[in-house]
Amino acid sequence: MFELNENHQRKLLTTCQYIDGLLTESAWRMMPDSQVSPLRTYTTDATPEQIRIAQQQLGLLRKTMADILRESDIVIPAPQISTLWAFRTSLMEAGEVAFDLQARFMSSYGTLTPEARQRLNEISARLVQQIECFTLVFDNLTKENPRAPQHESETP
Repeated sequence: MFELNENHQRKLLTTCQYIDGLLTESAWRMMPDSQVSPLRTYTTDATPEQIRIAQQQLGLLRKTMADILRESDIVIPAPQISTLWAFRTSLMEAGEVAFDLQARFMSSYGTLTPEARQRLNEISARLVQQIECFTLVFDNLTKENPRAPQHESETP
């Protein structure tokens, strides 16, 4: 049996978490429903067989990582970050970056004509307004239905 100090254990745990997150996100991108945005970066070129195999292999890798952590006496912490909170935080960040499209900020990238300044201010205001509307709708829905039942994989 080998012993790992607290720093080694933390590194092993966070590396497994990173691998899981990285491959989960990549596998999600292969799903046809993940690429509905007109601003998407990825093409939907994975076949159903490739998606199935990727999901299957990801499941096996997750089991292996969980086994390694257990064998190393590392407790896998229960999920603690609410997806609702994370989404709400993303909405706030989206509003901030849309706000930064105002001419007074964009002028640091180069000189703007008066027309360009006006258009950028309109674009920023339009995006901020839409994000604020999205936030209000989401917040109202969240107040009505604060939390869905936990997924069985979230229970310790």
